[in-house]
Amino acid sequence: MKTIFIFISLLCVFSLQSKAQLLYPEVMEKRQSFIVPIENEDSLLYCNFLPRLPYLCLPNSTIKNPSVRYAIQNLQRTCYDDPELQRSIRTLLRYTRNLQVKYAVEYLQWYIQRNISKQLHALENIQAHITADSLRLTDSLAKNEEAYLDTDLQILANYIRSDSNYLWLQKAGRDSVCVQIGSSVDSSFTFWMNNNKMRYYRLWVGNLSGDTIGTWIQVLPKGNCLKIYADKEAYQSSTLERIPPKKDTPIHNPPPKEYFIPAQVETGTLKRRYWTYYSEVEIALSQGTLKNWSSGGENSFSLLSNLRYYWNYNRNKTSWENWMHYRLGFMKNGDEEMRKNEDRFELNSKLGQKAFKHWYYTAQFNMVTQLFNSYEYPEDAERQMVANFMSPGDFTLSLGMDYKPNDNFSLVISPIAGKWTFVRDTVGVDASRYGVTEAGKRFKREAGAQINLSNKMNGLFKIIDWSNELKLFMSYEKKDKYTTIDEEEQRKNLPLTVNWKMTLNFKINYFMSASIYTETVYDESFSRKLQFKENLSLGMKFRF
Repeated sequence: MKTIFIFISLLCVFSLQSKAQLLYPEVMEKRQSFIVPIENEDSLLYCNFLPRLPYLCLPNSTIKNPSVRYAIQNLQRTCYDDPELQRSIRTLLRYTRNLQVKYAVEYLQWYIQRNISKQLHALENIQAHITADSLRLTDSLAKNEEAYLDTDLQILANYIRSDSNYLWLQKAGRDSVCVQIGSSVDSSFTFWMNNNKMRYYRLWVGNLSGDTIGTWIQVLPKGNCLKIYADKEAYQSSTLERIPPKKDTPIHNPPPKEYFIPAQVETGTLKRRYWTYYSEVEIALSQGTLKNWSSGGENSFSLLSNLRYYWNYNRNKTSWENWMHYRLGFMKNGDEEMRKNEDRFELNSKLGQKAFKHWYYTAQFNMVTQLFNSYEYPEDAERQMVANFMSPGDFTLSLGMDYKPNDNFSLVISPIAGKWTFVRDTVGVDASRYGVTEAGKRFKREAGAQINLSNKMNGLFKIIDWSNELKLFMSYEKKDKYTTIDEEEQRKNLPLTVNWKMTLNFKINYFMSASIYTETVYDESFSRKLQFKENLSLGMKFRF
């Protein structure tokens, strides 16, 4: 009876459940699950790499050390008076809050450790198959048989090898550190610690007595750990036998008593050197020969010499700088006679007394002339002499202030200056060419102001030395004078004379050098147009 009652009860329950499903099907409706199963470990780590919402994690939750988290929270609430310090703190705090960077780095580390070695092995297998396939193709062609080359494998291998991202990951996976181990006998051993590779290295460790022991170094795959093993059954024994000295051994040939008396040392007098002297010599040659040359041309030869001599005095607050510069050059083209193309002798002397800081009271003297005859060569006339020694000779004397912060820069401002132009040979040289227009006179004088600027820069691009010298002379006498151009037109004189010299020296080696020298002159006494001269030379340079 009891069994029948239980059976009837179960039958009623099942019937009510099926009826409820028919009457209310939504009660038992299957819902689509929003939880997607994870396929592999790569997708799991990729989900961790995705940006996370800020409310899903606590601030600085990736930092394991609680004291560091506490310090970061305090710094976020603290405000410092120093704005530079406050900007630095905000910069570092932005890094601690940037979780995307941390997830990206963790993912790259995991990817490199897991996949790079497998990919390298896969490339080796594909390359071996490509090589074997190429050999089979060659044999089939030799036997006149049909064969096909799997070019898709070659394209895939070439793409992987040339991909910049893969190359970067491969280099990061092979990160290595050079380690050098030294012993007490000044011997060293160098090896590399590589990631994902285990290596053994052999070395010998010695002491000062010359004893050595065999040692093995094992580099573990982590890349930052190593182990050191000594050879088995190694033992130490004394290599030198110590012989105790004999006591009370008499010395048969003792040194005399004078041997132990120290010799008297003679001290010299130390003098300061106030004068310094040095000189520089440059010689440059150029030569060209043509013989039965189809394109034509002429033989050529040129010589350029450059001599500089300096003698300077420096004592306390007084300085006296002197230098002499002489340039001489010749050239010959074809059947023409040897001609002079450079002849300039310049002497400069500057005396200064320190005033304050980098300023000096300065008196300066300058002289410029040539030593040999100079000619012009008209096309349809004989040569004509235009200059010789002291014809002309330019002299300048000035008083002013010199700003000299270092040895490579000098700016002399002279409100009081005088300039003299002297023509010694008025018979062979036309004096009016140089502004001496008064009859019976051999010189002219001008009063004015002068500015001298000279600076140097050494070691530009490690091979270039640049020097610059600029002279400006403004005449007080020519300020309101005019030059007659024709009967109806007069032009006001520009009371300014400019001389700018620039030199570029290119160091080739200790002796060889190349130089570019330019000189630009504006002087209305000769012409209203700019005068320009340029020399390019390659030769030898000596300094004494």
